[in-house]
Amino acid sequence: MVMTKALLLFLSILLFSACAPFAPAEQVRPVVNISRQATAIPTPTTQIIPVTCIDIEANWGKDWPALLNVLKQLIEADQSCGPEPLLSKKYAAHYIYGVALEEQGQPEQAIAQYQAALSIDPRRQEALNALFRLDALPKPTPPNCLSLSDPLPDPAPAEAPDPSLFVTVQGDQLQLAGQPFKVKGLNYYPRHAPWARFFDEAEPAKMAQELDLIQQAGFNTIRVFLWYKPLFTCRPEDAIPNETTFALVDTLVQLARERNLKLIMTLNDLPDLMFRPLYTDFAHYDAQTIYLVRRYRNEPAILAWDMRNASDADYSGDGAPFSQAEVLQWLEHVTGLIREHDPYHLLTASWDGDPTVTEPYVDIVSFQHWAEADTLQARLQDYKAKNSKPLLLEAAGFHSWAEAPDDPQDEQKQAGKLAQVTHLVEAEDMAGWVLWTAFDFVPSPGWPPTSDHFFGLWRVDLTPKPALEQLPLN
Repeated sequence: MVMTKALLLFLSILLFSACAPFAPAEQVRPVVNISRQATAIPTPTTQIIPVTCIDIEANWGKDWPALLNVLKQLIEADQSCGPEPLLSKKYAAHYIYGVALEEQGQPEQAIAQYQAALSIDPRRQEALNALFRLDALPKPTPPNCLSLSDPLPDPAPAEAPDPSLFVTVQGDQLQLAGQPFKVKGLNYYPRHAPWARFFDEAEPAKMAQELDLIQQAGFNTIRVFLWYKPLFTCRPEDAIPNETTFALVDTLVQLARERNLKLIMTLNDLPDLMFRPLYTDFAHYDAQTIYLVRRYRNEPAILAWDMRNASDADYSGDGAPFSQAEVLQWLEHVTGLIREHDPYHLLTASWDGDPTVTEPYVDIVSFQHWAEADTLQARLQDYKAKNSKPLLLEAAGFHSWAEAPDDPQDEQKQAGKLAQVTHLVEAEDMAGWVLWTAFDFVPSPGWPPTSDHFFGLWRVDLTPKPALEQLPLN
């Protein structure tokens, strides 16, 4: 298949301007959507040394082996060619060369190119997806483990807790100490340490300051996210805790308890869906899940365990790697496992779409809403008609970044939309709402801000946005 000149130019612009060598940990989507179209494969040619940046453009889309040779020499010479690092260009070249080889009926050679791309940046999704599709992912090599000759101590506190301190279910509502409990909450990351940066960069003093603001504003709940990889060492089946990172979780739980804030603890964040897939190899993760829930099972500050953020996104849509049956089988397994080891806390599973399929397994049916506010009421009425358990809006939000070219907003528009969503939930007498997110986020060093950094109710300097005044917090 020969790429047209116009399409080749378009792809080159995408790759040269949008690729990044190592996506910041906060990004969960690939930096660039690399086209699967590729040029025909020419016979490798010999390059004249020394090479220059001009040789990249001269060979791009025409001679992939020659191009890779050019990039190799430029990288070895510590050269640069524009703002995009050469390693990022090399990743893209390996990937598109692999696509061309695959289209020419040479899958083994294509796999070699995809693996070469993966070795440059293992967090980029294009090569991962190609290798997953071809059943050619390299086997993960576990790190050296600590000695398991002695059994790990049970992290569960010895004394049984006071059941009156825990949130419970009464019909389709929540209760605390015999009184109705309506969730008025925020999804929470520290403003300087969002997403995967949390365990490396969060500072307890700043967290305390932020939780003070949340409590003083009238919220009663925060939703947080637990990523297993930094919490444990070794393979998934070895629940050897990393006490340094667990100390940060302990601190967050303590800070919430001191401020009378309840916690929704989201498990299985940023899971492995490729090498040891969460939904099909779920038994590998049982020991770590058991450790987590037993460590905090007597903690009254925890309102509920959330099984995972938006699991239905992994079976819905084109190219989803799992089936609904696989995800629901996993959900049945993990909820049963947690109930066995933690009989005190409620369970939920936040869904992007229709959450009523989770009702057989959870205590609270929860879902997310990212569309315009005026489309929410129909969803609420539909879910209430099909479900008899408490219904919780667990994530909904709108950014306030007026400079976003694809979706210009501002703080007043954000305030109006959030007010509409929360007042609608209140009118429908649901279990409550949890907004995304408490604070605007500081971008990773060296990376520009995007609309994702402006969903907060407080700015990064901790000044409040107009939305706070319009929420039903009394």
